[in-house]
Amino acid sequence: MSQSPFSIDPDTAIPILTRLQQGVPPEPESIQYIRVGRKDEERRLCDKPIEGLQSLKRGSGQIYFVLGDFGYGKSFFINLLSQRATDMNMVRSRFDLQDIQDIADKTDLYTNIVRNIRYPDERGEGLVPLFRRFCEEVDRSDFDRIATERGFYGHPIYNMLSNLLEAWEKGQLRVEKDEVTLDQSQVLTAVTSYLQGEDVPLEGLHAIGKVGFDHISKEDEYEYLQHIRSLVLELGYDGVVVLLDEAAEQLEWSPDSGTTQRLIDLYNKCFQQGKFDHMMFVFVGNQDKWDTLIDETGHQALSDRYRAKKVVLGELTEEDYVDLVERVAHLVTVAHDRSVSLTETEAREIVTNAASEYGGVSELSPRRLLLFPRRKENDTTLVDLISDK
Repeated sequence: MSQSPFSIDPDTAIPILTRLQQGVPPEPESIQYIRVGRKDEERRLCDKPIEGLQSLKRGSGQIYFVLGDFGYGKSFFINLLSQRATDMNMVRSRFDLQDIQDIADKTDLYTNIVRNIRYPDERGEGLVPLFRRFCEEVDRSDFDRIATERGFYGHPIYNMLSNLLEAWEKGQLRVEKDEVTLDQSQVLTAVTSYLQGEDVPLEGLHAIGKVGFDHISKEDEYEYLQHIRSLVLELGYDGVVVLLDEAAEQLEWSPDSGTTQRLIDLYNKCFQQGKFDHMMFVFVGNQDKWDTLIDETGHQALSDRYRAKKVVLGELTEEDYVDLVERVAHLVTVAHDRSVSLTETEAREIVTNAASEYGGVSELSPRRLLLFPRRKENDTTLVDLISDK
């Protein structure tokens, strides 16, 4: 077996192998140990100065469609994007959209984004870490200046944050209307729960300046998203990356659903100054499905924009698959604390035999090689095949 390009410990290797056996890609932080190929696609979305993540750091907004057939590594690739975003000090949010019509409901899109936020400094998930850090780092005397410069002075989020800062400074907040006193953690929970579209007790709503059993869907969720993005930037992060997986897989297209307009609206906001600057949306799915969906709209502007921003994952080569087998072999060696007897010739033979079973390298996919290298029912996985060496 050729020399491995990385070092890894058993506690990291074993979870990767477990996920591979189950047909699940490694977590973003572990993708470097198993990724192969797709250099051109990574370069476009991560390294080119006028596109992708690099342009986000410079203040642009972006939208992309990452496309590929089932089993060809889309989830691996977006985990790679997630980790590259983390390495570049960007907040990321990833979730599955089983039906793209969900994006016609701005509330559903917005709440999924903010509930699934993850931070590059591993502070947790959702909005609680963001607003806790905001309270720790922003002085109340400087709040009005920040709100004015960031464009949320006078917006409902301004009142919420003002009350939250007061509670944080004093340790509590008196809610006269309900004759109760809430501590700082209760006010923080009220703010973050409301902004994530969750139910909030009446006294919590009153504490953050809302009335009745109010809900964020009554307001402009895109404005809230812009202001949360502004806080992300204020606190020193460089952008927000939103990854929406399985977006078109089960959709029965309806021209009356509002989805077409929502896609156009989202696309436009990514390229309008002062809207979704420093944000990137990535829709991930099957190319044939997406092509059909876009064509069926009959919307030329949407079609043109889609084709300009789609990134089709290229086929892996035989060398890529050999690299994959060798990487798995190295993980098995570390996990089992023993040397796996697998030469480069044997790794290539595994790939050659698998490709032959499926009709050639072009028909072999990462999923097929990892789960069914011999193309038999209840076949042994690649991990098991190598472990038995």
